[in-house]
Amino acid sequence: MASPFPGMNPYLENPLFWSEIHNLLIAAIFRKLNPQLRPKYKVAIEKRVYQTTDEDSLLVGITDVAVQTTQKTPLPQLASIAVASPSVEAITVDVTMPETVKETYLEVRDVITQEVVTVI
Repeated sequence: MASPFPGMNPYLENPLFWSEIHNLLIAAIFRKLNPQLRPKYKVAIEKRVYQTTDEDSLLVGITDVAVQTTQKTPLPQLASIAVASPSVEAITVDVTMPETVKETYLEVRDVITQEVVTVI
């Protein structure tokens, strides 16, 4: 059966798996390229981390903690007392957070001048 997604692999392009595949590919290229470029060039695995703060890149946070209060002492059971519980409404809050982006890449430098030759 032909793939319903020609030209792509939805498993590998899933964001949950993509960073792992990307890092494994970077490491494999490093192992293959480094011996071929020595001693004139040095290949290094580098990582760049940055946060985006403009409005277009803000993420909506999802809470991971809930607080619930309970009454610890029971009310006396008297027939003449009626207790009304306060109305409780759920409040939905959007919490915007800057997105942290981490990218791994290869950097090839000249050993003598330390000048960057290329970035993969």
